[in-house]
Amino acid sequence: MPQPTWILNRAELARLQRLIKTSEEGCWEWQGDATSNGYGKWAKASGASVRAIHRITWEHYKNQQIQEGYQLDHLCRNRKCCNPDHLEPVTPSENTMRQDHAERRKTHCPQGHEYNETNTRITPQNKRVCRVCDRERRTNT
Repeated sequence: MPQPTWILNRAELARLQRLIKTSEEGCWEWQGDATSNGYGKWAKASGASVRAIHRITWEHYKNQQIQEGYQLDHLCRNRKCCNPDHLEPVTPSENTMRQDHAERRKTHCPQGHEYNETNTRITPQNKRVCRVCDRERRTNT
């Protein structure tokens, strides 16, 4: 019976493991190529499609594919990490909500209005909009 496509053969696994360094925190830090935003990338073989290394290792070691439409959240907050125990499949919106952005830490809009439940609208892109400022913009245009 053939193995699922996400399982690496011995040669592929050996090539992959040579590019991983374990940190004191238990992260498996990818030492190979990376995307412009810091996620490791790798191809099983020459000419094969390049994929995110954390997705490859998660599928291989967990022996299952990532559900369509889901992303892997790095619980350790280390984008180079490909340790499957540091990853959790989540929806894109959950992944975004878990991110620690400077924007998310702000308690007030640039005009000084508080971001709270009644004064904050969330856009489809998951961004906060101050309702007071939004109303003022619409009446002044």
